[in-house]
Amino acid sequence: MKGHFRKRGCKCPSNNCTCGKKWSFIIDVGKDPETGKRKQESRSGFKTKQEAEAAAAALITEVNKGIFIKESDMLFKEWANDWLLLYIERNGPKPGTIRLRQYSIKKLLPYFAHIKLKNITEEMYQSALNDLKVQDFSRSTIEGVHTTAKMIFKMAVNKRMLKIDPTQNAYIKKDPQVIIESDEEDLPLFFEREDLELFLNTVRNKGLFLDNAIFTTYHPLGCVSVN
Repeated sequence: MKGHFRKRGCKCPSNNCTCGKKWSFIIDVGKDPETGKRKQESRSGFKTKQEAEAAAAALITEVNKGIFIKESDMLFKEWANDWLLLYIERNGPKPGTIRLRQYSIKKLLPYFAHIKLKNITEEMYQSALNDLKVQDFSRSTIEGVHTTAKMIFKMAVNKRMLKIDPTQNAYIKKDPQVIIESDEEDLPLFFEREDLELFLNTVRNKGLFLDNAIFTTYHPLGCVSVN
C-alpha cells in the first residue's frame, strides 16, 4: 500500500531534528466503491517515526483482514437525530415511546451534543450516568436514558461508524443501604429464670386445658424445663 511518513511543519535537517514536531502518516486503504477514487487514512501525534510505522502497520493489517472501520466524524447530536428517525421508521413505536426516546436524548445532549461519536469514551459515558444520579433523577429515569443511549451507539457500531460501543460496560450506581438505628434498648426475647418459674406456675394453676403441657414443653428457643 502506498503511503508516507512525515513531521508536519518540521524544517530541521533530516539528521538533526530539534523542533519537537510529532510524526504522522498517510496511507491508501482502498478505493471508494461509489466514486472509484482511492481512499486514504491519516494518523498523527506520534513521538517517533517507529511509533508511526507501528500504527500504520496495524492499520494495514486491519484493511487486509477486512476489519478496518473508518469511524464517523459525525457529532453526537447529529447522529442522535438521524437515529431517532430510523428508530421510528423501523419500529413504528407508540407516541409515548417516542416521547421517552426524545426525553432521553435531551438528557444526553448536555454531555455529548458537540462531541464526535468516535471521541466519546466509556469513561465519559459513565461520568454522564453518574452525574444524572447526582442530580437525583429517579433510577427508572436514568434506566430510560441508558436504554436509549445503548440503542443509539449499538446502531452506530452496526453501521460501522464506530469500533467500540462506549455504553457496553456502563452501569447505574445503586443507592446506599440506610440502616436506621434505634435509641431504644433492645428488649430480651426470653424470661429470666425467676420470671419463667412464676409464669409457668401461673399457667399450671390458672391456665386453660393443655396450657401447662404446651408451655412446659415448647419454647421459641427450644425445649425448657422448670424442674
